[in-house]
Order: sequence, then structure tokens, then C-alpha cells
Amino acid sequence: MKKRHGITSEIGPLKNVMLHRPGKELDRLTAANKDLFLFDDLLWVEEAQKEHDSFAETLRNCGAEVTYLKNLLEDILEMEEVRFSLIHEVLKNEALEVTLKRELEDTFNSIDIPSLIEILFSGITKGELLKYTNTIKNLSISIMNDDDFVISPLPNLYFQRDPYVIVGNKVIISNMNFPARIRESLYGKYIFQHHSELSDLEVIFGSTEEEKLSGPVEGGDILILSPDLIAVGISQRTSPGAIQALGTKLSKCGACRRIIAVDIPKTRSAMHLDTVFTMIDQDSFTIYQGIYDLLKVWQLDYDPEGKLTGLFQHKDLQRCLLKNLRLERVNFIETGGGDPVQAARDQWNDGANVFAVAPGKVITYSRNVVTNRSLREAGIKVFEIRGSELGRGRGGPRCMTMPLSRLEP
Repeated sequence: MKKRHGITSEIGPLKNVMLHRPGKELDRLTAANKDLFLFDDLLWVEEAQKEHDSFAETLRNCGAEVTYLKNLLEDILEMEEVRFSLIHEVLKNEALEVTLKRELEDTFNSIDIPSLIEILFSGITKGELLKYTNTIKNLSISIMNDDDFVISPLPNLYFQRDPYVIVGNKVIISNMNFPARIRESLYGKYIFQHHSELSDLEVIFGSTEEEKLSGPVEGGDILILSPDLIAVGISQRTSPGAIQALGTKLSKCGACRRIIAVDIPKTRSAMHLDTVFTMIDQDSFTIYQGIYDLLKVWQLDYDPEGKLTGLFQHKDLQRCLLKNLRLERVNFIETGGGDPVQAARDQWNDGANVFAVAPGKVITYSRNVVTNRSLREAGIKVFEIRGSELGRGRGGPRCMTMPLSRLEP
């Protein structure tokens, strides 16, 4: 019997989650290129791997099956037609000239799958390429230094939340805002479209050029509040146009008829909606104390044909949640315990970006001592993980997870 995949809430008991264990792609970061790859600092990779392994074990101890992106990709690359097509799209995205692209396609199609996956994740330099072939006669290659990238690495790949998201049993492939992350979504598209274990999921957005024209949208901005309601951040990385187009697609396929669009500051410290706001129980949410008064909230309603039938601005987020989730109260648990200085410190370490494994049970970074204490005082069960290295990438436990299935809360 095939597994049933699907996500109808942020807080339902977690059954299966996809991760990517940090690897060689993080060793590619240097002081000179880290900004290009959206990093503020360089990570100690071996320690980051230990922290990530501990995180995965915590998820297993909470009852979840952990699936790795690498394993899923290995499976589908066994299919020759899929492998050829994926390599073609990867090289197309790198904007290589036609003659060079054809030669590289021949080279990459001839190497073993583990080596190919390392290239897909970690990129390849001119010097490394010469280990596989020395027959490429090309001016672009000739003028490169040996350590120049022919294919760029993907150091953000351990943040599995952003490149794709599941709403119900429908998959949204993200249109990533920055060039450094565009290829991450491509791997997700191929996995969800071709892996037999995920055949009960359907890609409904983000796989066509037309859908990409609506603007960027990233998974960290999408929160599934209930089976028929999602919140989407209007952020540095998700545009209003993409949100409206997404609503049309979701409503047409019956996955969601109402979106709460939350306009947040377009800053590094408020990168995505889940950087400043996450759901952790039926009526409880983490929130960055310094952002609440800056939020603007709209409600978008759609009919079954995908037409926008209502656009309404709420006075504030709390009233919006009370009405739409039919709650008697909303409990906002502020990062840093409400202290402005401590809130700013914990926010830099993703204090609000916690990951619910069940209603009222969350995984957090242990370094956010004050925020974790506030969570416990509010009756939330907290499982702490180390994140001294993982957190240097500016992402928390929710950022690192792509839930594939949850039970009803």
C-alpha cells in the first residue's frame, strides 16, 4: 500500500519529513563569495553535519520518518530519460553557451550517479571538470581559472522549506527570488513529478514559465493554518502578484479558497513570514516582538473557478486569526520574552522559527534560552537542538524541514 502524503496544518503530528544533510556545497563558501550565496558567515561544515544529524534523530524520536533529498534524487536519476532531462535543465539555468552546454551534457550523462549528485549539489570548478574530461575545446572554459565554477554550488540547500511546499496533496514549486537558489526548485520539480513514492502528490504551481512570470514565491512565506486557510508573507522573497496567482491555482484544484496575506518588512531580519511568525498550537503562535505593529494583513477569497471574489484588509493579525480560525483567544509568544534587547538577539538566531512536530510540541535552537523559557511557561513542550553552526545560515528548525505528511491535529 502506498504511503499517503499531504499537509493540512502546521501542527498535525508529523509522519514524514524531507531533509538535506549539509555537505561539500558549504565548503564552497569563502569570505569573497558568501554574500553572493546569501550567507553572512562561513560554517564549520563537520560541526554543522553533527548538529543536523542530531536534529534528524530528534525528529525520529518524535515519531517522524526522515527522508533525504539525496536519496530521492538518486532514485529518479536511475531513469535515463529523467537524468538527461534534468542535466539539460541544469545547464540551461546556468546560461551556458550552446556548444559548451552540449559538451557538458555528454560528459555529465556518462558519469556515475553519486558523482553526478555531488556536482548537482556542490557544483563543479574548471579544475574538477578536467578530471572527467580534457576534450572540451571552448573559449569560455579556456579563460577560466581552475577554481572558477562551471556550475555553481547550492549552499542553501539544507533549508528545505523554501524551494517547494505541500498544501493538501498539491505541490507548489517555488519561484526563488535570488539566482543563487533557483536550481533548488528544479530538483524538487523532478522529484515530485517522477518519484513513485510521491505519486499521490500533484504539482500544480511553479513548473511553467508563465507561472514564474507572476513573481517570486518561496516556501518560508507559506503557513498552512487549517485545511482551507493559508497565510502567505508579502516579503523580500514573495511578491503580491505571486500570492494572487497562487490563490487562483489552489482554489481551482480545491486545495484552498482563502489566503491571509501578511505584509512584512523587506529586510534580512524578516526574510520570510516564518522568520517572524510561526504556528505552534491550535491557538498559539511565536512572533517577533518588534514586528507586530508593522504588519499589514489582507484576506483574499476565491471561488471554485479561481476568481478573486473578495479582498479585505484586517485591522490587525490577531483579529484576523480570531475570526478565520474561529478561536476564542490567540496566544502570541514573543521572542526574547518580550524584552526588546533579548528579542533582537533571539531573532537573529531564529527564535521565532520553531518547528511543530505535534500540537504544542516544537523543536527549537537551544541557544535561544529566553524564548525557549517563554515557550515552556506558555505550556509548550520544547525539544532543543544545537544550532551554533546551522544557524549561521540564518535559518531555524522550520527552515530546514519539508514536511511530506502529517496527521490531522
